[in-house]
Amino acid sequence: MSKYLIYILIILGLLFESAIAANRFKLKVGYLPILDHLTLLVSHSQDNCSFQKIEIQPKLFKSWNEMVGALKAEVINATFILSPLAIDLFSKGVPIKTILLAHRDGSAITIRKDSHIHSAADLNGKSIAIPNHQATHTALLNHYLRKEGLSLQDVITKVIAPPNMIKAMKLGKIDAFIVAEPFGAKAQSSGIGKILVLTKDIINHHVECIVVVNQKVLQKHPLAIQEWLNSLIKIGKLIDKDKLENNSQWVANITAKRYFSHSEETVILGLQHPSDRISFSDLNPKLEDFQAIMDISVSANIIKQIDLNKFIDARFYQNFLKMEANYNDLNMD
Repeated sequence: MSKYLIYILIILGLLFESAIAANRFKLKVGYLPILDHLTLLVSHSQDNCSFQKIEIQPKLFKSWNEMVGALKAEVINATFILSPLAIDLFSKGVPIKTILLAHRDGSAITIRKDSHIHSAADLNGKSIAIPNHQATHTALLNHYLRKEGLSLQDVITKVIAPPNMIKAMKLGKIDAFIVAEPFGAKAQSSGIGKILVLTKDIINHHVECIVVVNQKVLQKHPLAIQEWLNSLIKIGKLIDKDKLENNSQWVANITAKRYFSHSEETVILGLQHPSDRISFSDLNPKLEDFQAIMDISVSANIIKQIDLNKFIDARFYQNFLKMEANYNDLNMD
């Protein structure tokens, strides 16, 4: 083969790749600097260049309110978001549906290092930061307090953006906060706070952040969304494998500094000790799991009941299961 033919083949290959890239649907996806959203970030790093039908464009927000504004204005057309907040937006007519969980568990109630708080009963009258009124954390806090005959009415809740909670605790403005990692782990490692309880020990394997997509996008680009969802599920399992086999070094190396300001050490702390404080392997958007989180959210009086069947679009996850089953069958043959 002549060198000229080789050059022509290389040029044709580059043109083909450029044509594919130009035709890929661009999905702008919101996220916060929390470990709940790791599947988005690791998938973007590992798979975005190889996607045939979709190009993911992650957009970092510092607060949930900022993200909600962008979602309503369709500045972003998908996001990783608190499940009760997403349900509330859907109930108010925002055209979104959920296609996948972002993770399970993954948060903690963190108290001041010098605090004498040892149980839910000791939180009576205390000032506690929450990331949003319609947060899963708010519902979980209320559920935790009810075990001691208390409720949200017996504490002072303050909405503070997750990145600002440690500073608020250091300045003495709050006694505790409940939020996603790595902020609890970061407060603990810096000597400012200590963990009172992990949310997995309030309700084990609970739904927290979920993946929502604009309904028009789901209708117009189902194959592109399927390609992305397949990657998210695969990456979720790899993150959990990395936690068990490699102390989360791979994930920390990929995400630290590039996608948020956390150091590798902070990312590792937020995923480890114990390694099951957050999980990414079971992202199935099951109705009964959503019902459980909606029930405690309604009980906390932060959202109203909706028809979850209209909110959950499980076809993409079911398609993934079918493709996985077919692949396994072929390998067995």
